[in-house]
Amino acid sequence: MESLGQMFGFMLYVSDYKAKANGGLLFIPKVHDRAQVFISCPSDNYEENPKYVGTVARWSNTSIRLPHTQCTSDNRIYILVENMGRINYGQYIFDKKGILSPVYLDGEPLQKWKMLPIPFHNLNEDRNSVISEAYTDLRKSVQKKLKNKRNYHPEPAFYSGHLTVDEIKDTFLSFHGWSKGVAFINGFNLGRFWPSFGPQCNLYVPAPILQEGKNLLVILELEAPNAELFVTSVDHPDFTCGSSANSRVHQI
Repeated sequence: MESLGQMFGFMLYVSDYKAKANGGLLFIPKVHDRAQVFISCPSDNYEENPKYVGTVARWSNTSIRLPHTQCTSDNRIYILVENMGRINYGQYIFDKKGILSPVYLDGEPLQKWKMLPIPFHNLNEDRNSVISEAYTDLRKSVQKKLKNKRNYHPEPAFYSGHLTVDEIKDTFLSFHGWSKGVAFINGFNLGRFWPSFGPQCNLYVPAPILQEGKNLLVILELEAPNAELFVTSVDHPDFTCGSSANSRVHQI
């Protein structure tokens, strides 16, 4: 990611490949830190979103069997890579992010990649450069209003809504029912939520980033949103999410 002038956020990698009868076996030897893989048929004018096929993580970079598709020509593969923080000690003091190796399909490297940075700049209602540029290929309509309960798909999407504040003070947002992602209020990055992994269930919202009246909440949900499309403001932290097995430190 540093080679593109981006020190944080996400990167979307896009490439085309010839459709195979068996779908093919995808292998990414070195990814930092977590990659979600999607495929689509770019030439068939499908209305469906790219289909999720699997996740590759730095700590468990297993192969993914791509499903067979009915594409009449090439398949398109999307790899959304998340930077999950830096180690910054020992042999990992220079902890580069992104895909740091060739991407192999049935042992052959895929070529001609397009790299789209997603730095989370300009998260506002008037002109959202994140949504308008990088996610145009991955999802044609990714910005949803939290108050509108509508059908959703389990692909990454942005959700926006408003938090109304009468008295400015510290608070917390509970992400019960959400899957994994990042939350922002008034352009300020609150942090990541991942309740199934834990241990943190709620994100701290410091008073100085809030304002009286409406405050813009933007959520990037990477998997599946809360079925009711809402978050809750609470007055306390909560570190009881996840299981003891999931809460252990992974060996890199």
